[in-house]
Amino acid sequence: MKTIDTLAWLDILSAALKGVMCKIDGEESGLKTATENVQNILAAAREREASVYWVGNGGSCAICSHLSQDLINKLAIRSLFLNDSPLMTCMANDYGYEDVYARPLDTFAREGDVLIAISSSGNSPNIMNAVDVARKKKMTLVTLSGFKPDNRLWNASASVSFMVPGTLYGIVEAAHEVILHGIIETLWLDAQ
Repeated sequence: MKTIDTLAWLDILSAALKGVMCKIDGEESGLKTATENVQNILAAAREREASVYWVGNGGSCAICSHLSQDLINKLAIRSLFLNDSPLMTCMANDYGYEDVYARPLDTFAREGDVLIAISSSGNSPNIMNAVDVARKKKMTLVTLSGFKPDNRLWNASASVSFMVPGTLYGIVEAAHEVILHGIIETLWLDAQ
């Protein structure tokens, strides 16, 4: 069994961050332009008092919860992560886990709101169903996915997409969080 040490793992994370692929409205983009576009999306949402919704599973769920609160705390943006346990179990029980985010999002979201969808694999049915709702509602869509560029989320029609190449969930999840922290904290620092 091959093992690596922590410094080697950090080197892999660094390489993954350097290899992040980005698209704006389906066209290849550089990381700087893509992150600036997301900053503009968030600033515009704050200006027009739109809501930012987040969807993710497992580690991505934790990222959504953490960074949703950062939008509220640092940028005073209306930000909601639909992770209330009774709501999620109700939706899963009544409609299936694949609609755990789509049903509440369809009820709460309005045209012009923002959806940030995070899925390491980019193939989670519940995330893709939320993306379908975002399209139907004419929301602005930002996606973060990983592993390989043939995943569904990376290939969804989004305003801005990030795809982190890698083979380990921890690498992809850490890179997603780094990208989002970078977007939020630099926007916050600019406002100081």
